[in-house]
Amino acid sequence: MSAKCLKLICNGEFEIVKITEDLYDEAVELFKNYFVKYENLSIACNLRDTDKTRNEMEKFIRHLLKDNISFAARHIPTQQLAAMCINKITNPAADIKTDHIFEILESPNMDKIGEIMHHLETSFDIYKEWQVKCIIELTFLSTRTEFTRRGLALMLAEFTLNYGHKLKEEDSKETLELPAHLKGQRPEAITSVFTSRFSQRVGEKLGFVTLSCEEYAKFSFEGKSFAEKIDPQHKYIIFAAKRL
Repeated sequence: MSAKCLKLICNGEFEIVKITEDLYDEAVELFKNYFVKYENLSIACNLRDTDKTRNEMEKFIRHLLKDNISFAARHIPTQQLAAMCINKITNPAADIKTDHIFEILESPNMDKIGEIMHHLETSFDIYKEWQVKCIIELTFLSTRTEFTRRGLALMLAEFTLNYGHKLKEEDSKETLELPAHLKGQRPEAITSVFTSRFSQRVGEKLGFVTLSCEEYAKFSFEGKSFAEKIDPQHKYIIFAAKRL
């Protein structure tokens, strides 16, 4: 077990590690070469088309990783990051919001994604309806194609849930490891916008509750419906949550 290993999984073939600064470059590479290539909103909004959008996505990811609560499954024989779960703490009352990150982005592609995320996440006011102040947003799940169908995304999401429970404890090791801008934050729920049937099944298995749902046919970008660009097995985009 390596020094950074948090948990061994898949009969010891993989280890769960926190994505610390020394792993940022690997996490960005996995995101840009796999998530952006295969994820539905990325496909519908042509995120791979220009250097500008690719650079904006890198800026976005590096900003999210500064919360120090994102995790990866590392393939022990090759030491390669095989999958990752990028997470963000939000607390609007403390002015800690994902919206602030979208404000620094300029491309119409990212604007469209930000608009859709905002629409889904505000169609159900989880802070008011669930009486919570602070949540963890499970923002991105991504797996290298050669490591799919191993359950890595499910195990990383489950690990994030368990980690969130520990953040509720005032003096836990996990709480003390939070960066300065998040000191004192105690998440009470975890949310995610699940954009594919694969990620939606992960949420279903972990007991997430659907808060809002929209058909892809409702949205369009540059004159084309999302439903025209996305594999028809993925009909909906879902905002879901689970209490911690």
